[in-house]
Amino acid sequence: MQVGTNISIFLAEYLIWVCALVIPFLILKSEPHDIVRIVVAVVLAFTISEVLKTLTSVPRPFVAADVEPLISVPQREFYASFPSGHAAFTAALATGLFFTDKLAGLAFFVIAVLVGWGRVLVGVHYPLDILGGFGVGITIAVAVNFMHGLFPVW
Repeated sequence: MQVGTNISIFLAEYLIWVCALVIPFLILKSEPHDIVRIVVAVVLAFTISEVLKTLTSVPRPFVAADVEPLISVPQREFYASFPSGHAAFTAALATGLFFTDKLAGLAFFVIAVLVGWGRVLVGVHYPLDILGGFGVGITIAVAVNFMHGLFPVW
């Protein structure tokens, strides 16, 4: 049981840091406008997910079930379950990267799914929170990519 718990905690809290590996990849392989497009998509997706959290005020699973989560969550975020900011961030990153490099984008989609699954396993999100975060992240990254196509100056 301890191994499963440790894997869940790793997926939920630490796997997202693998996303930092995209930075040297982008610097070496991408054009500056691709980097700007991806950063804009990620920042917008995360910001919108945080705004939606304040508007929806959904209690996290551990709050609703009155149990202790496997990872710590600040008390101010006890009613900030939907949508998942981690899912929005990773989905926007994976989608933005996919437009630049298909294989790298797919690899980061796998990371996004694993991070989301881990967040559910540790009791800080419902599956719908993860899907909502993916929806926000993918939608924003597609919209930013579309806008970049219309106005390629930036």
